[in-house]
Amino acid sequence: MKTNLDIDLLILDYVEGKLTKEQETELSDWVEASEQNTQYFSQSIAYLELTFTGSKSEKYNSHKNWGQLASRINKRSQILRISRELAKIAAVFVFAFILGYFYFQFATSREQRMASNDFITTEVPYGSRSVLTLPDGSRVWINAGSSIKYPVDFDETQRIVQLDGEAYFDVITNKSRPFYVETWGLKLKATGTQFNVRAYNDEEFIEAILVEGEVAVNRAVRPHKTDLILKPNQKLTVYKDAASTCEAMTDDDAKEKAGEMVSTARKVTKVELTSDIRTDIYTSWKDKEWVIYKEKFGSLAQKLEKRYDVKINIKDEAVFALAYSGTLKDENLIEVLDVLSITSPIKYVFDDKNVTIWYNPEF
Repeated sequence: MKTNLDIDLLILDYVEGKLTKEQETELSDWVEASEQNTQYFSQSIAYLELTFTGSKSEKYNSHKNWGQLASRINKRSQILRISRELAKIAAVFVFAFILGYFYFQFATSREQRMASNDFITTEVPYGSRSVLTLPDGSRVWINAGSSIKYPVDFDETQRIVQLDGEAYFDVITNKSRPFYVETWGLKLKATGTQFNVRAYNDEEFIEAILVEGEVAVNRAVRPHKTDLILKPNQKLTVYKDAASTCEAMTDDDAKEKAGEMVSTARKVTKVELTSDIRTDIYTSWKDKEWVIYKEKFGSLAQKLEKRYDVKINIKDEAVFALAYSGTLKDENLIEVLDVLSITSPIKYVFDDKNVTIWYNPEF
């Protein structure tokens, strides 16, 4: 039988992303074994995250906080094992602190959490990113300019969240309680899966990237056909018509379940499924190193606007077609623009939150 210390160590490895497949299954089985376990897991994750909400200059006391988390452990019988694990625990907290320091910015984020009618809405403004733990222990990374709405407690038959923008989901496995993401008329179903969804209202497409597991996409995107099943390393792109409404693409049942997201959905004009993709190109926005690969400046500019909370004005049509590949490592916007102007035929002027870009024929 697993002790509290064993479970706590598994949770710490989960936070750091170092669980093996066997350990993932072991932790998942333990979480699903009882409501008490599920609650303990969720509270432990939330506690670990909250420890990084202080000042950026505050140093994390791993010894103190580990002691608080494991206060129920019989220290006399476990002291030797705690000593052996101390280095690993410290590494977990250092990793999490660095992660929060560089890009989640818990201390200075303008993230807003609003509770209403037993629902929580988390809004992340442009220029910020965030991460949260849902009531079931699933984790969500939320990109700039996005919001997510979810119940205070999931019901016993399903777990539903509503998304406007972009988010990466790491869903706790529970086959008896499927996990749904609803966004602008699109509904994705997962049981235990890692996937990314991009669905900004101001963009003419919705994109789903499956990293691990399986995702089923509701039939609304393909009328009169069965649900579309995504496999790992597949990308689903749903193009929407800005001039139309949801009436042409959703049935009454979908409208009722999706709520206000569906009420503003748009008609599907085309659906594309691409296999054998590099998932890091679409998911690394949440990581310390943001991977860009053969991306046209037109779409890259949209991402830069949200990431840095600026408005980019492109003066010459030729700039839109320029393609870029590379990796950004916590560079600020000026550093990014300098690199782009050195490596490609563009020049720019940066004024407050406005960036104007021209084609540079002398490059």
